[in-house]
Order: sequence, then C-alpha cells, then structure tokens
Amino acid sequence: MGSQVVTRPVVRSFKVAYVAEAARHVRGGGHAVVWESDSRARLVLPKPNDADPGDLAQWSILDLGKSRYRTIKEGPLTGFATIMVPRDCHEIVRRRAERDSILEGPTHGVALDCLECGACCRDNQVQLFDDDVARFKEGGRADLAKPPFARRTDGKLVLVLAKSKDCQHLASDNKCGIYAIRPDACSQFPMASECCLYAREEELGVTDGLAAADA
Repeated sequence: MGSQVVTRPVVRSFKVAYVAEAARHVRGGGHAVVWESDSRARLVLPKPNDADPGDLAQWSILDLGKSRYRTIKEGPLTGFATIMVPRDCHEIVRRRAERDSILEGPTHGVALDCLECGACCRDNQVQLFDDDVARFKEGGRADLAKPPFARRTDGKLVLVLAKSKDCQHLASDNKCGIYAIRPDACSQFPMASECCLYAREEELGVTDGLAAADA
C-alpha cells in the first residue's frame, strides 16, 4: 500500500462567546468543541457525507457513541452538523483539542502506512454482519463465522482475538490473511479517523500532535 498522506480535521475547543471563530474553523474543514458551560459541550463539524462510509466527520460522531446528528438552522453555525457531547465523553473531546493544540490551521495532513501500523487490528472488536457471513461463504471460508474464529457476545457475532489481543488473521508483516474477504468493518475503517488515531496512540504510542505525556 505504501505511505499515504490523509488530510484530517483539526479539533479546537471554543467557549460559546467565541462561536464566530468556531464557525470559521469548521468552515475551513476543522471540528469544533463549543462549550456552552463547564458541563455542556457541543461538537460542531462539517455536515457528513452520508454516502461516504469513510467520512471523517461521521466517524468523529460514531467515536462518541452517537450515530445521528442534527443540522444547525440558525446563527453563525448555520448549515453545520452538531451533536451534544455525552458527559462521559467530555475528557475525550478535551484530549482531542489538547492533542491538536500544536497543529496550525483547520486541517492537517498525516502520513500513514497501514502495513507499517496494524494498530486497528489489535485489541479491537470487529462485529460481523450478514453481508460478511455471506462473503465468507462465497469465498469458501464459511468457517470464519464460527468458533474458533467468531463467537456471539451480547447478541453480536464478533471476531475472536488471539491471546495476544491481535486479530487471528493478522500476520507478522501486518498483512491480513483474509484480506480479499475481510469484514466490512475492516475494509471501511477510515485512515486518520479518530478511531484510527486513538488505536495508534494506544497500541503503538504514536501521536499525531501533542502526546499526552507532553501535555
């Protein structure tokens, strides 16, 4: 695959009095956390392209445990998408803004090489859906949807990780052993999404921005 430069949004934190500055940041492609009070925060971002499964705005929403957003109808933020940040995610968005505090501009290019990384294939739950099971069957690997490769947990069919917490299909060279028929959750996982950046920090200790240890 080789290294690719992916442009990602830069996250900034704003007090509600500076909503005009937040609007300019989002208009440039960034994501804004607007604090309406110390205990109430709103994530504001460009309206996601719902037809693009790799849209980074949509994945920022998903990473906070949300799937829906509303479009702002009036004021300086008109036309942007927004969600209320769950209280148990306040530290997450604070950390995003802290991480990006050393970056300039509303967007930032990050060079990524999946074969030099593999962080998303480690200690990550991959849920399997009907399309994945059908793809396994068509590819002659119906066994991939059954133990020891998959199991049901909390009503979901998920891949079983190795004892190391790595995906069982991850080779030592970071290549996927079932790449041609891999689950949609894997093929659609977007480079430079918040999920990707978090996995790289947790698994590899690599931070795109200010490392927590340097904060």
